[in-house]
Amino acid sequence: MRILALLIAIIVLGSLGVPAQASELTGAFEAACERTPDIPALAARRAEIGAKADAAGALLPGGPWTTLVHRTDALTNDRGTREYEAEFGVPIWLRGERGAALSAALSEGERIEAEIAAKRLEVAKRVRDAYWMVAEAREKLSIAERRRASSGTLAKSLRDQSQSGQAQLIDTKLADADVGDAEAALAALRAELNQAKIAFQVLTGTDAPGGFREQNAGSAAPANHPRVVLRTVAIQKAQADEGLVWAVDRERPEFSGFVNNNTDTNAEPNVTSLGVRLKIPFAYDAINAPKRAAAAAEVIAAHEELALAEREVGGDAAQARARLDGARLQLAALESRRNALGSVVQLTEAAQRAGQSELNDLIRARLQLYDADLSRATARISVERARSDLNQALGLEP
Repeated sequence: MRILALLIAIIVLGSLGVPAQASELTGAFEAACERTPDIPALAARRAEIGAKADAAGALLPGGPWTTLVHRTDALTNDRGTREYEAEFGVPIWLRGERGAALSAALSEGERIEAEIAAKRLEVAKRVRDAYWMVAEAREKLSIAERRRASSGTLAKSLRDQSQSGQAQLIDTKLADADVGDAEAALAALRAELNQAKIAFQVLTGTDAPGGFREQNAGSAAPANHPRVVLRTVAIQKAQADEGLVWAVDRERPEFSGFVNNNTDTNAEPNVTSLGVRLKIPFAYDAINAPKRAAAAAEVIAAHEELALAEREVGGDAAQARARLDGARLQLAALESRRNALGSVVQLTEAAQRAGQSELNDLIRARLQLYDADLSRATARISVERARSDLNQALGLEP
């Protein structure tokens, strides 16, 4: 059984390619895999596969059997007939059945490992999405805190000026209103961050890391994508099952030996005899034909599913690259917008201090800059999320 497990591991690891390097998100991802019921349930089936492989290498294809017979005429004419018979038999492997059964067990083991890898990739998608929700909420909260600080500084300055008679009361009230708006936005973003942290903690059982950057996906190939590997292994499994159906085309032969003891007053008083019996079943097309047709259909279906998986994986990767390119262009445009609005705020502050601009103009310019900061932060996270989506589409774990 250990040899079988080693063989399966070598085959599957070879088909999946080089594993991903550890990152800041690896620990949380592994914890999420452990908390996903499907993965431990599939891993538990490894023992079942090992038992099937052991069964294929057993001496007998099934358990032995025995028959006990007793015959008497005591309840009829009672002429003294007494017969005892005991028979012991064993089934015999059909030609090619042992190899076909072992091939089916090994291919099923490969399918289980490939299915585990596919399930892990589904978990990776959820973990990545949960992390980027936390990261985006953190960025927005940081910007909101800076806005609250700058609004508070402006309001304090105006209150100090108002006490000395240098500013009108209306400007002070406007600054206080801007502080209230900043505090409201800050409270909303704190709640958003807390929700994102809770969602990540529920999924992984750990806190979200402080930072995460995706690895370079240059070496990834669509053929190594877990979905493609799973469909490839499914073809091998279907072919192995088809081979087993062709090998087991009849009931198994049986060989038995028996001993018979006969007591009959009309013959010899006590006769004991030994004998052997060989049961030779024959194939029957009426039963085999539907099974073979169903197995052939499974092979065809597996090939079609592989072709679909290859198309979908290629399409997902192309879409992810397009999203990444678009996110980078959007970030560049928003960087330019933010820089321009930053200059506007500086000029408006200078004009307001010189008395050449109203306070409303400064508050409006700062609000526009705050919106630009939020948009730029969202775009920056979108670039990183798009990079994650590309690695996800290429089948790479975090």
